[in-house]
Amino acid sequence: MDPHDRWLSRPADGHLGIDEFSRRGWSLLRVITTREAVQVRKIVFHMQTTVNNRIANAAGAFWEPFPWGQEETAYIAEQFSQADTWAMGRATYEAIVPWWDKVARGETPDDAPTVTAADRKFAMVQRNMTKVVFSTTLPSATDRVVVGGDLVEELTALKRRDGRDILLSCGPKTLAPIASAPGVIDEYLFAVSPAVLGAGPQVFEGLTVDLGLELTDAKVFNGGAIVSRYRVIHH
Repeated sequence: MDPHDRWLSRPADGHLGIDEFSRRGWSLLRVITTREAVQVRKIVFHMQTTVNNRIANAAGAFWEPFPWGQEETAYIAEQFSQADTWAMGRATYEAIVPWWDKVARGETPDDAPTVTAADRKFAMVQRNMTKVVFSTTLPSATDRVVVGGDLVEELTALKRRDGRDILLSCGPKTLAPIASAPGVIDEYLFAVSPAVLGAGPQVFEGLTVDLGLELTDAKVFNGGAIVSRYRVIHH
């Protein structure tokens, strides 16, 4: 039985009269509501961008324009370790996850001059996360859960399941309807690199609402990157 039902079904002529309910009932209901609120998982959108909010260049290249070192990688690994699920679009999944899974297996990808200890730490963190991939054509597999329905509904349902935070990474076409829906994304975690790209997709392209954000954390790295976290305060 739900805690609310147990509370409200108590007999009025024994343990809980109306006066007692007035004195104690709302207090208990507030406690129950608070506990339920705490149990709802947060969705944190994460993306690496340029200063002008581009996530790739016109050719779709992700990493070359973005200076990134061991310190930054280790810090992001700490942020990822607070979550147990990584939800993402198919393009993001196929561009990123196989590369890091190869590192997690102790291999060195062909396009990596070297693999650092920080790289391997992040690789292991992400490997142990549940991957939720948005796609209507990609089949599910042992290392991923594929969802193809309404993404706002899928993510809202995911938030209600037990677990730690949920990281979300996707391109602007996928992000726009999710970010435009109230109460789905709770925080934004941006890694902003000291670069400006003249062309390419911007993270908030297609957003149809205004978002009020509160800066809750920021860290500046020697290489020039800034990692900042924002909480959504109004929609």
